[in-house]
Amino acid sequence: MGTLLAHAADVSQDQAEAMPWKGVASLEDTLTHIITAERYWLANWRGEERPHFDWPESIAEVADHWIALQADSRAFLASLEEAELGRMLTLRQPIGGGRETLAAGIMHVLLHAAQHRAEAALLLSDFGRSPGELDYIDFLEHREALLRR
Repeated sequence: MGTLLAHAADVSQDQAEAMPWKGVASLEDTLTHIITAERYWLANWRGEERPHFDWPESIAEVADHWIALQADSRAFLASLEEAELGRMLTLRQPIGGGRETLAAGIMHVLLHAAQHRAEAALLLSDFGRSPGELDYIDFLEHREALLRR
């Protein structure tokens, strides 16, 4: 997501808000959706009520929300014991309904975000700001290179 946000910072506000195809959200809305969904799920994992979220008005605000969310998510994940992954979640609105394990919720968030990151990457590519490779293996190689420095 950091790579997407870095490339998205270079698009105009008009581009960020544009809805280029029927049924596809704008770049800004797509990135914001990823964050709101992750906030919702993190609250569920913690057993909290749905958090209040002020909809960002720019890509820069989206990035600020993402940085804060990543800190909260990493702290939560670091605190988990393996046995907790089988804990059942009671999903809160707007999803509601059935029950899932914490592990299934985490996997859902990863896959959900991957879908929307791909959509955001396509929008960025249309604006001439392709984020390049977003595969997980590329992330690992990039992280490894940073750690070697």
